[in-house]
Amino acid sequence: MKKFLALFLMFALLLTMASAREAAEETVIVLGETVTVNGAPITEDTTAPVYMAYVVELHSDVPEDRAGLPNSVVTIATAGTYRVSGTAENTQLAVRAGENDRVRVILDGVDITCRTAPAIAVFSGFDPKTPGEYGVVIELADDSYNIVRGSHTKRILDTDTKMDGAIDSLISLGFEGTNGRLDVEADNEGIEVKFGHMTINGGVFHINAADDPLNVSEDFVGVLTMNDGYLFSAVRNEEGGEGDGIDSNGYIYFNGGTAINLAHPGSMDGGIDSDMGSYINGGLIVGAGNMYDEVEKDSAQLFMMLEFAESTDDLLVVTNSEGVPVFAFDFPHDFMYICFSTPHLIEGEIYHVYLGGEIVGTQEDGLYTAIESYVPGRQLHHGAGVAEMRTDIAMPAMDEDASSGEQAPAFDEGQSSGDSAGEQAPAFDESQSSGDSAGQQAPAGEEGASNGDSAGDPAMGEDASFGGPAGMQSSSEVATGDFLLTRESCTYSNLTVGE
Repeated sequence: MKKFLALFLMFALLLTMASAREAAEETVIVLGETVTVNGAPITEDTTAPVYMAYVVELHSDVPEDRAGLPNSVVTIATAGTYRVSGTAENTQLAVRAGENDRVRVILDGVDITCRTAPAIAVFSGFDPKTPGEYGVVIELADDSYNIVRGSHTKRILDTDTKMDGAIDSLISLGFEGTNGRLDVEADNEGIEVKFGHMTINGGVFHINAADDPLNVSEDFVGVLTMNDGYLFSAVRNEEGGEGDGIDSNGYIYFNGGTAINLAHPGSMDGGIDSDMGSYINGGLIVGAGNMYDEVEKDSAQLFMMLEFAESTDDLLVVTNSEGVPVFAFDFPHDFMYICFSTPHLIEGEIYHVYLGGEIVGTQEDGLYTAIESYVPGRQLHHGAGVAEMRTDIAMPAMDEDASSGEQAPAFDEGQSSGDSAGEQAPAFDESQSSGDSAGQQAPAGEEGASNGDSAGDPAMGEDASFGGPAGMQSSSEVATGDFLLTRESCTYSNLTVGE
């Protein structure tokens, strides 16, 4: 007994020492009127691991009341773990580490606002250039609540690299956490990875943006992977606005977690949009919008894609053949398309779809995860044609400053720590690997490019790039209330109230 007690005490001591050593290795940054680093005022010495710089943004979207006024830029310059807390206005948290430096930024009660540039910007650091891996990570501390209000930058010179997101990165970026929460308010895009890949391995995210809430921008290359966590991403319902609920110019992989992705309700955009292929391999996934964007039918998890004959903002409930609800979502705005996936969907099962009714259960962000009872509303039928494209909403406008065709520029070792305009994304050795592996390889070649909005695909018709019903096929020759689900039969057209 004494021997067992001694071993237990030794084990507890080792754990305590390990925790103390981990805490000692962290650099603690506290934002405020005076920013402190490990308890001391931050330095302006650019050779320090953390230093303060002052940057005046000159791009054309700078608000008049901020013209000529500098942002305080708290700059992380070396590898390590940095725990950040506190409140700051007109401030940017920047990472400008070496190309072999791994950086972990722990948000632990942050409230940061930047009105002329991204509030968090990653310019450089280690990038393994492999989907699902990353050398720079933003972690949400347990039980923390974090708010990021950010803007964007525009090109001034043709050689500049714009940053569209309130949180923006020029290299691959990862997100981790358990129950820590991050709210992002963006005047353009929410979180963008300009070059490389984005990976979400945990945490709770609520992203409200004027354009795409999440975007991976590198054409045909970038991979957006979600393995775990909770994500609510929505485009604000502003007049003249647009944006997809989640967007990648490469691929999207949902492998786990819960994700609700809502496009702008007044534009021809999709809830889940990728140029090279969207895959649902696990999790509870919802995407709603006003255009038809394919999800790959060889996804590991079954899904249902519903096209309404007329847009709806009603409660949607799907029941199995025994009348038990397997999915319910209350639309916050009028949408014409919804794609959803849940592990409870069964191949070969016949489902029934309803609008309205009386439901009792646990609901968050419109999604019901525990349904106690449901009294059916109006039963819907599908088939007998496809819906007509909505004429009361606008086609998305092409951004003249768009990243289409951009390639990651070579790393300039002489680049300064000044204005974010003109920053270059470092080009690293693709053979480098990372221990933070949680992903998969993007499909190679043309086989992965089967998404319905593939740019320049003449087979899809001239309006294919704007979605709508382009590429949609009638799901049944006659209208029927039976939704038979198979891997090849998972898209249902022209949903109308049955007679």
